[in-house]
Amino acid sequence: MYENLLCLPYFQGMSRNDITAILDKITFEFKKFSDGDTIYSHGEKCNHFAILTKGRIACSCKAPDGTFSITEELDAPFAIEPYSMFGYDTTYERKYTAIGECTLLTIEKKYLFSEFTKHDIFTINFLNLISRKAQKTSHSIWNFTPTSIEGRISHFIAMRCESQNGTKRISIKMERLAAIICETRLNISKALNNMQDAGHLELRRGEIIIPALEKLQTYIKQEEEKE
Repeated sequence: MYENLLCLPYFQGMSRNDITAILDKITFEFKKFSDGDTIYSHGEKCNHFAILTKGRIACSCKAPDGTFSITEELDAPFAIEPYSMFGYDTTYERKYTAIGECTLLTIEKKYLFSEFTKHDIFTINFLNLISRKAQKTSHSIWNFTPTSIEGRISHFIAMRCESQNGTKRISIKMERLAAIICETRLNISKALNNMQDAGHLELRRGEIIIPALEKLQTYIKQEEEKE
């Protein structure tokens, strides 16, 4: 458990003794889930600092108009939406489901103030990570959009993911993706088939499966640099 916690950026710089001392003082709970169990639902109140310590989960988010959805696979260790504990909306943005058996360590939000923030390194890490997410959202508005259709498709998907690594499943109709990217359906189809031929995604009826988003992004960057 301690090794998993120390792998998370929130605890980097803290010693095992520091974390042990905190966990000895607070109430925390281990929760085990079986394959297919819902861990948290979209819109559910976020009252805990929840850390996936073992296993894998699916993280799903649906567009407000319901026309497409993205599901990611996330491995332990992973902190589930710690930023959703604060601010105007303190509910989960996504739905989280167990893939196989997994274990969560949950800590009540109040203990972040009473114990964890006594350690400056944790406070700095936490503020830096939340600030980074806010800055990333702000910068994304002004960032240069990739020139190729493949790059624009990848950019559209990446900007809506919780993690830039791992497997992603996008449920979307070709016509809808074409409208979002401002391209013809034919050009979108050609671009997706090019990426499929390169081995970086798989096309199914109404679904795009990307085995490793980070590899797709590297491939697209290399292809655009050739032009």
